[in-house]
Amino acid sequence: MKQEKSKNIIKIMLNVVMCLILLTVGLSAQETSTTSGQNTSATQSENTVGDYEINSSFEIGVRGLRLNGNENKYRSDLNYKNGVRVFDSSFLATAKKGEGKPFDSLLITASGWGADRNGYTRVNMEKTGWYRFDASVRRLAYFNNLTNIALNQHTRDTNRTLGDFDVTFLPQNEKLKFRFGYSFNRSRGAGTTTYDYDRDEFPILADFRSDANDLRFGVDAKVLGFNLSFTEGYRRFRDNTSFSIDNPQPGNNPNPNSSLTTFSREMPERGRTFYHQFSAHRNFAKKVDITGRFIYSDATSQFNLIEKITGRNRSGNPIVLDQSTVNGDAKRPNALGDIGITILATDKFRISDTFGVNSYRITGGNVLFNPIRLTNPAGTPLPTTITNTSAYRLTQYRRFINTIEGDYDLNRYFSFYLGYRYTNRKVTLNSLDINLINRTPTTDTETAKNNTNSLIAGFKAKPILQKWTIFFDVEHGTADNAFTRVANYDFTNIRIRNRVNATDKLSLNFSIETKNNVNPSFSGTTPANFEVDVKTRIFSGYFDWTPDPRANISGGYTYNHLTSEIPVIFPINNVFGQGLSRYLLRDNYFFIDGWFQPHKRVSGFVSYRSTKDTGDGDQFTPASYLIVGNYPLQYQSPEVRLIFKINKYIDWNVGYQYYNYKEKFVGNQNYNAHLPYTSLRIYFGRKE
Repeated sequence: MKQEKSKNIIKIMLNVVMCLILLTVGLSAQETSTTSGQNTSATQSENTVGDYEINSSFEIGVRGLRLNGNENKYRSDLNYKNGVRVFDSSFLATAKKGEGKPFDSLLITASGWGADRNGYTRVNMEKTGWYRFDASVRRLAYFNNLTNIALNQHTRDTNRTLGDFDVTFLPQNEKLKFRFGYSFNRSRGAGTTTYDYDRDEFPILADFRSDANDLRFGVDAKVLGFNLSFTEGYRRFRDNTSFSIDNPQPGNNPNPNSSLTTFSREMPERGRTFYHQFSAHRNFAKKVDITGRFIYSDATSQFNLIEKITGRNRSGNPIVLDQSTVNGDAKRPNALGDIGITILATDKFRISDTFGVNSYRITGGNVLFNPIRLTNPAGTPLPTTITNTSAYRLTQYRRFINTIEGDYDLNRYFSFYLGYRYTNRKVTLNSLDINLINRTPTTDTETAKNNTNSLIAGFKAKPILQKWTIFFDVEHGTADNAFTRVANYDFTNIRIRNRVNATDKLSLNFSIETKNNVNPSFSGTTPANFEVDVKTRIFSGYFDWTPDPRANISGGYTYNHLTSEIPVIFPINNVFGQGLSRYLLRDNYFFIDGWFQPHKRVSGFVSYRSTKDTGDGDQFTPASYLIVGNYPLQYQSPEVRLIFKINKYIDWNVGYQYYNYKEKFVGNQNYNAHLPYTSLRIYFGRKE
C-alpha cells in the first residue's frame, strides 16, 4: 500500500514538473520573440525591483522511495521519505549603490524542508553602518530503532526544532557595537526504554518533551588599543518527559516472579542559568599578542519524581501500590578562564604560553518518600514498608592547565614546533545521607589529586616548493580521567599528512594517523591488573583532478584499523578469573565523485560511496575467557544526477540514488532503498 501510494505521488509530481517545463519553454519562446528588438540596458534591468538587484534560485521537487528490507534500520540510518522536498534555494537582494533604505543586502537560504530528515532556513540582512541581522531555524528528525541494541527496547522517534536570532547594531564601528540575541530549542517525540525493578528488567514507553529559551546581550568596544567584548546571558529550560506502560509486563527475565501491571513516572524539571563572558585582546607593536577570556555561569534546577507501580514482586506477592515521591534541587556555579600570550622574538621564532583554569561546585539534595503496600497471594495485607531518606551531595572540581610552545621557521622549506602541556586536578566529593525515620546520618568524604604531562611536537617541510608539503604532528604523555576512578591514559598520537600538487590540474593528499591509548588500572579483587589497551591506525588518500574546465573528478580511500582489549572478570566454577573482551574494527571506505558538462545546456554528476567493515574475518576463539566483538557490515551508495538547462530561467534536475546495507552474521537489519528524484530550479536574475 505504501509503495503504491508513493508511486502515485511520483506520477502526479512528474506530471506537474513536465507541465511547468513546457509552460516555461513556451513563455521563454514568447519572450524571446517580443523582446528581440529591445536594448541591452532593458535586458540588464529585468532583475531589478525598485532600488534592489535580485538574484534568486528556488528549487522544489519530489523524491520517491522504494524500500526492501528492514524499514526501522533504514530510518535509523537515513530517514529520507518520499514526497515533496525543497532543495538548495536562495534569495539575494542587493541595493544599487547604497540606495536601499531598510537594508543594503538580504540573503535567504533554505534546504531540506519536506521529505528530508533535516531542514534549515538562514536569513542574513544588513544595513551598512547601522545593523546586521542573522537568523537560522533548523529542524532535525531523529529516529533510532535497532534490533541489536538492548533487545530493541531502547528506541526513539523525536523531532527537534532549533532557532537562533542575533542582531548587531553599529556592526562596522570598531569602537562600540551592541549585540542582542535569542535562541530556542524544542524537542518532542516518543520512544521506549527499560526499567530495572526487583531483580528484573521491564520495557516501558517514553514521552519526550523538553524546551529551552536563551536571551543574551553583548557589547564590543575598543579602549586604549584593547579589543573588549562582554556578553550577559540567561537561559531557562524545562523537561516534562514521562514514562508509562500500556499493558502488563512480565519482564525480560523469566526466573523472578516480579511483573508490572501498571507503571507511571512523571519527572518534571525546571532550571535556569545566568552566564557572563568577558574577553580582551591586545597586540603590542606586532611583537606581543595577548588574549584573555573569563566565563562565569550559575545554574540551578528543581526536579520532582512521582512514580506509581502495581504488579507482583519477586516473592510472588501482589503489589497494591509502590509509590515513590522525590523532591530535590541542584546548583552549579562554574568559572572558566584562560589567558594566552604570544611573543614574536624574531621574524623566525615565536613562543606562546596559554594558562587556563576551570573550577566549579555542584551542590544538591533530595528527599525520598516511598511507601510499599503488599498482600500475600491469598490477598491478606502485609505490613506496609516505608522508606524516607534525604541525600545531599557536594562535588568540588578544580583544574589548572598550561601549554607552552615554540615555533621556528628555519627557512621557507622547513619549520617546526615543540611544546609541553601540564594539568593539575583536584576533586573533592562529600555526601550526607539521613534516614528520616530514625534520624541516622551517614557521611563520607573523598579527595583525589592528579597531574598529567604531555609532549607535543611537529614540523612542516616542503621538499619540493609549491609541489609537495609534509606535515608531522606527535603527542605523547598522559591524559586526564576526570570522572572515573582509574589511572590516567598513557597515550601516543602520531599524524603524518602529505599534500602534493602534481600539476595545476591534479592534487593528491595522503595521511597516516596512529593512536595508542593504554589505561593502567587495578581492581580490589583478584586478579588485580586491568590494563585497557586501544590501538588505532588510520590510512587515507585523496585526489582531485580537473582535466578540463567542464569536468572534475575526485575520490579517496580510508582504512580504519582499531583493536580494543579490555580485561574482565569471569566467574568460572565459582572462581573469579581474568578474561579479555576484544573489539575489532577493520573499516574500508571508498568514494569517487565526478562532474562533467558535455554540452552548455547539459551537465551531470555521478558519485559512489562504499563502506565495508570486515571485523575479525572468519576468526573464532572458543576459549571461555575471551569475548570477541565485531560488527562486519557493508554499505554502498551510488548516485547519478543530470541537469538540463531549459532556458535562462529554469533548470530541470533528474537523479537517482541507491542505498544497500548488509550485515554479515544476522541479516534481519539488511535493506536496500531506491530513491529517484526530480526537481525544477527557477532562477531570477541569472546571467547567461
